[in-house]
Amino acid sequence: MDKKLKILVLSDYSFTKGGAERVAITTAIGLAERGHEVVFFSAAGPVSDELADAGLKKVICLGQKDILDNPSRVNAMFAGIYNRKAVKELKILLKKWKPDIAHLHGLSKALSWAPVNVLHAFKIPMIYTLHDYGLICPNLGIFDFKSDRNCLYYKPGQTLRCLVTDCDKRNYLQKVWRWTRFQTVKGIYRISKKVDGYIAVSNFINIMIKDNLRPRQYIRTIYNPIEKGKKITGSRTGNKRKNFLYVGRLSREKGIDLLLKAIVKVDADLTIIGDGELAADVRDVQNRSGGKKINFMGYQGKEVIYGQMRRSIALVLPSRCMEPAPLVIGEAAYNHLPSVVADHGGLTEFVIDGVNGIHFKAGDVDSLIRSMDYFVSRPEKTEELGMKAYDIINALGLDLDNHLDKVLKYYFDILHNK
Repeated sequence: MDKKLKILVLSDYSFTKGGAERVAITTAIGLAERGHEVVFFSAAGPVSDELADAGLKKVICLGQKDILDNPSRVNAMFAGIYNRKAVKELKILLKKWKPDIAHLHGLSKALSWAPVNVLHAFKIPMIYTLHDYGLICPNLGIFDFKSDRNCLYYKPGQTLRCLVTDCDKRNYLQKVWRWTRFQTVKGIYRISKKVDGYIAVSNFINIMIKDNLRPRQYIRTIYNPIEKGKKITGSRTGNKRKNFLYVGRLSREKGIDLLLKAIVKVDADLTIIGDGELAADVRDVQNRSGGKKINFMGYQGKEVIYGQMRRSIALVLPSRCMEPAPLVIGEAAYNHLPSVVADHGGLTEFVIDGVNGIHFKAGDVDSLIRSMDYFVSRPEKTEELGMKAYDIINALGLDLDNHLDKVLKYYFDILHNK
């Protein structure tokens, strides 16, 4: 794999808004550092400093708003299905610079799926990383936000049941629009026939896509890259007060409301890092506790998050939805921190019950309380399970160099087959 490639990376955002963007940016920078010619193409900014200063051939940001932040709902409705500006600028780029391969990390929140047609017309091989369920579910989460439960209408033969189910977080009109976009992607854009290969971020989503999309292309599981934390020295369980940690979006599907109910009955404190629509609820509970039991820090960078991991006894991910592969579990493990997770989805692929963390019954507050009490009453388990968490995640080889080796091998396999 000594040959240097021209690589186009597409992402909705040119800054880290979530895990998908972080992987896209980190991978693009890593590939450029290895001498490959990389262009990063995105819709929404601002461009992060690390991306701007990374020495890529070019960073293109269209300066657009994503669908949810677009002040014009009419413009957002059409741009979400066909982003004219993205199509126009991509054509201009490809007429001047033709990549060997394009890597798609996120299109549904700002760029739209229309660029896939452009890449296909220019005969550019494409790889798409499956960060969510967008290819099998209109709302991307296989989750019914109105009933707070996982949905089964993503399965083949359930198209009409899906349409008539009011499952969207906002309203039914939003659901109809998303369903229309989804059918456009499948039937008109025919994405599954144009993408040349898929990267699954966990075996769980690999199986989900194989069983329900039934693509003709090969899907390869390549776990997301995670930066190791500093070596832990001394015990973190000697503090008088035990502290749990939550890192993520503050929303019902993530189960933050369950955690707020649980922490009241657990003899420990809770640090919450993140932002979202339930931020006001978190502040309210924090104020009612006198600011002593809950430490709400809002959005924070990696250094602060890693620092909190080293002062906590367990990470808690109480997700109602079935998450594909949260990066924060691996980050916690690299900091010798075990996790308390809901017993479904990709969470259980990375956390083995009683080995490197604890499972609780998804959506069950009492079960969550018992799992948190396990660490409070057995402080030695933080050290024991934390060390095992590090060993397990380290054995998976999730460092950036290993990730880039696997991604590049997949690139060359796709190019060889083409």
